[in-house]
Amino acid sequence: LQPAAGDEGLVLVGASTGGPRTLEDILSQLPADYPWPIAVAQHMPANFTRAFAQRLDGVCALHVVEVDRPLPLEAGSVYIGMGSGDLCISRRGGRPYALPRPESSQHLWHPSVSLLVSSALQHYPAQQLLGVMLTGMGHDGADEMSELKRRGGRTLAESEDTAVVFGMPAELIRRGGACQILPAHEVAASLLGWRAGQSTPSRGQRHGLDPHYPHRVG
Repeated sequence: LQPAAGDEGLVLVGASTGGPRTLEDILSQLPADYPWPIAVAQHMPANFTRAFAQRLDGVCALHVVEVDRPLPLEAGSVYIGMGSGDLCISRRGGRPYALPRPESSQHLWHPSVSLLVSSALQHYPAQQLLGVMLTGMGHDGADEMSELKRRGGRTLAESEDTAVVFGMPAELIRRGGACQILPAHEVAASLLGWRAGQSTPSRGQRHGLDPHYPHRVG
């Protein structure tokens, strides 16, 4: 699961109810030189994501931007999908891009975590992707992040004790698609440690590796 040093990679984050505060807490802990770009599908109505991205940009060392046009993916940057639309990953001239897309009737929630992850899998080896499923209602992205794990990528689900709504992480766990299960306050350390090729000796990680851990998904 550990990528070679210097490899291009991408972090994919899905969130819904309770996500804005959780994302702020996690992203504000990451340094400006975090080596991989981060793409975020946060369920949100139109006209809200621009202000959300601006707020995050003001409190984070990372550069945070709403994807309202095709943008090249760069290290140290966070890309927020536009509300009531979708965010997908593509390549132009061999370079990875974040692209806005009108919301698709194929998906129930927008910006769609399912579309974000499935599009990334078309343009990156799974071993160069890290999926993070945070608080939210429903099952958006659970199948796609499970497929990411099946192909050899790494996935992380927020644990029930910090999730405002445990639906989305619970669905990922139910499918066997989570490599790690961590409380929100340990996610940033895991992102840093994993990218550095280190393990994170946390209670949450032990839960994620223990098939007998009693996850409650009701």
